[in-house]
Amino acid sequence: MDSNMYLDFIKDSKSIIEKNIDGKENDNSKSYIPILSCTQCNDTEYLSSVLRKSLENLDENLIKFDGKYSSKNGLKIYWADDYNDVLSGLHTIVSKKNIKTVYYQNDYLYDEVGLNDFIRKEKLIYSDNADVQFIKVEKLVADTGSILIFDKDMLVSGRLDNKSINIFLVGIEQVISTIADAEIYSKVMLSACENVYDSSIFYHPVLKGKDYLFLIDNGRSTMLSMKKQREALICLHCGRCKNVCSVYNVVGNKPYNNVFAGPIASVILPFFETIESYKHVSYACLMCGSCEKVCPLSIPIRDMVIENRKYFRENKCVDSSDNSRYMAYKKMVTNRNKMNKSKFLRSRTLKKYLSKTFRKKRKMPPLEVSSFNKQYLQKIENNGK
Repeated sequence: MDSNMYLDFIKDSKSIIEKNIDGKENDNSKSYIPILSCTQCNDTEYLSSVLRKSLENLDENLIKFDGKYSSKNGLKIYWADDYNDVLSGLHTIVSKKNIKTVYYQNDYLYDEVGLNDFIRKEKLIYSDNADVQFIKVEKLVADTGSILIFDKDMLVSGRLDNKSINIFLVGIEQVISTIADAEIYSKVMLSACENVYDSSIFYHPVLKGKDYLFLIDNGRSTMLSMKKQREALICLHCGRCKNVCSVYNVVGNKPYNNVFAGPIASVILPFFETIESYKHVSYACLMCGSCEKVCPLSIPIRDMVIENRKYFRENKCVDSSDNSRYMAYKKMVTNRNKMNKSKFLRSRTLKKYLSKTFRKKRKMPPLEVSSFNKQYLQKIENNGK
């Protein structure tokens, strides 16, 4: 991969590794909300099935929510193809309403769309009693047209009742099928996050000009068209996969240059941003499987990374030199005669495809005298005797 983004990733990674060697701290923050850490296994399995069901029926859920939300409240939904659409819509609201002050709390989606930069650019002042407030959304409920919000000590409830303009930003994947499913989701999540939230609200906006809802695509529809990668969209963003990732624990956040980092970023970033800019992160994964073992929803990240790599090749998104190496490797490992060659010939072939730089820093892996196939056939023959 010869893209500038890939070279920047390697450069930043080397810099952080050198700091670690010198005994300095890297930029890897290990703080995260212990999502689902105190719930029983059957609860997480049930939640996983609920989220997967909602995702598989997302097209119907979005249409149903749009109809219920709009017809019930007479309110407009801003359908944003990317974060530029979000920022353009926000600019319109700020200009028309003469907004001067803003209130918001941290959320990964705000970082994804660049809300902090937007607020600085618009010269908005942070205030507890602001003209406009961004309210974090957990889920949209399709069959009722309501917005699920988690609260702590009734603080959000108080904000929803004040005179400020409410703005809700939410990804299109965050739509849940029914109010019953939303209640299950709330029960499990509140149990796991009891120190962060203590109650849930099903909010029905009622006033035109007070409530604005942005449904954000930003590459999610591309992933939804992919049978295997789409499952990454049920991610809870709990941070568990990052904290067991061999790559992330060495290089940290900086090389990813994005709000998303670690294993889940290896799947979604090429589609949330651009393939050309972020295809390299799918090749950073070591396929160790540690992330899958700790994921509360058992998202098959390794399979999705493999699908990404396959997708890049099939759509000619990889460099020609890399593609040639892939084809040569595939031709070799799928040819039984070549794999059964002598140890000398197999070793010579391996040296041919491993660069001199690689062999200077690492020892050549030792090869068995006989291939696995020959050893297996010999074992069967011996057992038969």
